[in-house]
Amino acid sequence: MPKPTSRNFESELRVYTIGTERVAWLGDLVASARADYKPRNFGERHLVDDLAIAKWRGLRVALMEKAVFEHQGSSFRPRIPKDKDGRILMPHEDIYHLAMAHAPEAHATVLAALNRLDSRYRQQFCTFLRLLIALRRGDPPPVPDATPVEPKAEPKPTANSLRKENQTCELSANTQPTT
Repeated sequence: MPKPTSRNFESELRVYTIGTERVAWLGDLVASARADYKPRNFGERHLVDDLAIAKWRGLRVALMEKAVFEHQGSSFRPRIPKDKDGRILMPHEDIYHLAMAHAPEAHATVLAALNRLDSRYRQQFCTFLRLLIALRRGDPPPVPDATPVEPKAEPKPTANSLRKENQTCELSANTQPTT
């Protein structure tokens, strides 16, 4: 099966770029992900591409958040009042000004929406990565040697091996904090 041409690949990636975003940067990210994960088939290739695109979208959200804070920071005019001994009366005034971007009348709505987008793209990335790992567990890479190999007897799973395979983010009963 012929590989997609660079021009075809680039036109597919244009769907994911907005305005002045550089398609080549997204293409580099996808190419880097493909080089790292080395997809073996159609399904893996698309999961790897989806991983890269979720990362791309997360980077875009970070840039938008940065733009909000830089816009807020551009209007900062320090007042720095000092007492009669020369000590600053309003420490961290610049950071306070940036924090005001979270005020309801400022950019809070935009920042909240960006936070939701960032969470969604991180969730997508993790989902695609889990799917890729699960797909590879069920479909080991082909053996280069064509001679048949007899399967080895698998050892019976122990409680510890099952626990390691089924790890979750929740604390188990054995690791609950005591008060």
